[in-house]
This record gives sequence, structure tokens and C-alpha cells, in this order.
Amino acid sequence: MPNPPTPLISKRVQIGIVGLVAAGLAIGGFEAGRKTVDAAAVPKSDAGASAQPSADRASQSATLVEHGRSPISVREIATVPFSELYDVLKSASREQLLAWARDLEQMPRGPRQRAAVNAYYKSLVQVDHRAAIEAVKSAQNIDMREIALEALTRAAPESIWGELAEALAELPYPRRKNVREDLIWNWSAVDPVATAQFITTHPVPGEDRRLFSLLCNWGQLNPEQARDWVEADPSRQTEDAWRALVTSWAETDRAAAVNYALANASRPDFAKAIDELAYDFVREAEADATDLLLRLPPDHAKGVMQHVAHMTTALILGLPDGYVKPADAVAKWMVTLPAEQWSDSIGLVTQDWFGRDPSAATQWFNQLSPGIRDTALASFCRFADSKSIEQVVALGLTIYDRKVRDVALGKLVRNLGETREEALQAIEGLGVGDADKSYLRKVMADEKDDR
Repeated sequence: MPNPPTPLISKRVQIGIVGLVAAGLAIGGFEAGRKTVDAAAVPKSDAGASAQPSADRASQSATLVEHGRSPISVREIATVPFSELYDVLKSASREQLLAWARDLEQMPRGPRQRAAVNAYYKSLVQVDHRAAIEAVKSAQNIDMREIALEALTRAAPESIWGELAEALAELPYPRRKNVREDLIWNWSAVDPVATAQFITTHPVPGEDRRLFSLLCNWGQLNPEQARDWVEADPSRQTEDAWRALVTSWAETDRAAAVNYALANASRPDFAKAIDELAYDFVREAEADATDLLLRLPPDHAKGVMQHVAHMTTALILGLPDGYVKPADAVAKWMVTLPAEQWSDSIGLVTQDWFGRDPSAATQWFNQLSPGIRDTALASFCRFADSKSIEQVVALGLTIYDRKVRDVALGKLVRNLGETREEALQAIEGLGVGDADKSYLRKVMADEKDDR
């Protein structure tokens, strides 16, 4: 990820920025709205209500606010304007706030309950965060509690993130084993040291996903401090922790991050950090990617290239638009490096390119120097797609070096069937000349190639 000259913005940073902006807008909306509230729409406080008949008090407990001429219950809270809702909650007693939360818990499960719970807890955490926390801790409906927790962590002001984390740590989680990562993400963006202390004093069994959220932020804010914290305890040295530290460090000091990555490349669980760092560079700073690959041991560099090929061609849901670099650009970058680094992986990338634009991919192959072209085409044949097998065979037949051609096409046609007999039948069905079929039968490998 980045440093001068080209800043690289991580996915987590984008998510964090959006989340903070959304929370800021929600807070701003409440503060602006409460200045315009109509006092007549707000229920009286408990002191004033004590003089009312008991029937009126019962009615008030079921009614959130008189909206126009119709009473609005807490179950319809999503329809109440911010300007009215803030002061309604502000004037209510703790007992009433908890009673409303219990009423929401009794709603039938579905979109209406989700909307009501979401609106109630987003509002309540601004008014009385301790009441909001108490209501969540008292909830018996697990589905409703999950919705409430999401609303709390999205809307909570930063001043209470530590207190909220402490409260959530006491809850049993049927679906997750630790405090919500989005809360750790928000908190660590403001105070990573306090967040780290919380994680230290609240260990969790198994993989601690909180480390990734913490180190994505801490690695940018103070990478040396984050590094020292990780290195102080082997239990913190997970694959995700190293990935987050190294890639976020590179956003503020690319050279230092690379030097640290290279110095620690042989550590357990560190390889993925270099894989991700390299792909970030490939996407945004090819010169830095080249420098990193050339400084790695050859076998390690081959593994990094395989990761780059996977990221280029895999279908990965949830990535931002434009995150994946096009296959043609990746292939053109790969061949600028020593062939032993990319010979095992460029075929996957060029097959993806060929599937999208066979004419452009073919023209590119043909303008390569003979040695590079042969190596690239041999890898291309290895990853042949059955839908374009005849075109791949035609290109493979143009490999200059006979030995390279024999091996590449021999493996290709052997992979056409589970058995040799099936592969021979597939050769007969190819739309190539009899001489070429005879040649393919002759060079066919004895065993299928494990790609």
C-alpha cells in the first residue's frame, strides 16, 4: 500500500472513513434537530406524570410521542422525525427507556422490527449510552440484540467506544467469539494504544480477528509502536496481524515497510503479508512491486507471483470497483521480471485475458521475444480452458522450441480426458488437421498434469 509518490488506499481505510462520516452525520442530525423540537410533542417527565391518573400513565408507557393527532408507539419509531425523537428520549426515565426496548424485543421478527430496533438504538446511544448498553445486555432475543449491537457500534460517539467495548465483552456471542471488529476498528483509529490494552486484557480463544482491525489503523498512525506491540507476544503474531501491520505501514512509509517485510520473510505466518503487499504494489505502483520481487529469494518470488495471478483472476465478492488490476496489464508487468518467477503463473493470467479478448492476447504473444514467448505460451497451454481448446492448441503449435512445445502440448492434450483413452478420443474431435492430430497423439503425456 502506499507512500510517496503514489498513495494506496486500503479497503479497510475506505470502510473506516465511510463509517466515521456516517456516524458524524447522524450525530449532527440529532444536534440540529433537537433545537427545533416542539415541546408539546414530548411526554412529561416521571415527576410530572405522577399526578396523572393511572390509566393515563399506562397509555403513556405504550405511546412514544403524539405525532400530529395520532399517537405513535415505540414500534413505529422509525417514522418519528429526529427533531422529536431526541427530546422524547432525553426526557424519559431509565425505566421507560428499558421498557421501550423490551417492547421492541416482542415485535414479530422481520423488516419492521429491524427498522424499529435500528432507529431506537441509534437514537438512544446519543442520549443515554448507559441505558442503551443496559438494554442490550438485558435482551433475551438474540436476533434483536444483533441488530441493536450493529446500531450501537455504528452510531456511538468516540468518547464512549472504550466503555462500549467493555460492556460488549461481557455478552455471550453465539455468532462471534469477540467484541465486534467494527467497534475495534473505529476505536483504534482514534486511540490504538487504549484499544491494544483492551485486547490484551480481554483475550479470546482461537483466532483473534480484532488484531487485524487494530493493526490496520495502528500500522499507519505509529508503525514502530504497533510493530513492538506485535513482537512482544507470539500470540499476536498471526497471519492477519502481519498482513495488517505491513500493508498499513506501507501506506505511510513504503520503504520501511518493505525493509521490515524482507527482514522477516521467513517468520511463521508472514508469507501472506508479503503476498498482499506485493499485490497492492502491482495495482498501484508497479516499480515498487518489481523492486520487491527482485529482492525476494526466487522460490518466494514464485509464490508471490502465484498470489498475484490468483488475485487477478479469482472471483472475490465484496471488493471495491477497480480494485482488481486487469489481466492484460498484469501479464505485461510479469514478463518484465525473470521468467523463473512467472513461468508457473502467467498462464492463469493470460487465459483470463484470452477469454475476454483473444485477438489482443494473441497479438501480444506474437510480439514477445522468442524465449519469453515460448515460456509464456507453455504456461498458457497448461491452464487451457476447454471452451477455447482449439485456439490454444493452434497457439501452442507455434512455440519455437520443439522440446518446450512437445511438453506443453503433451500435457495439454492429456488433460482432455480422465483416462488416456478419453484424451485420445478428445484429440480426434479437435478441429485441427490430421498431421497435427498425429503429432498430439505422439507427444501426449502419460499422466494428467496437476495444475
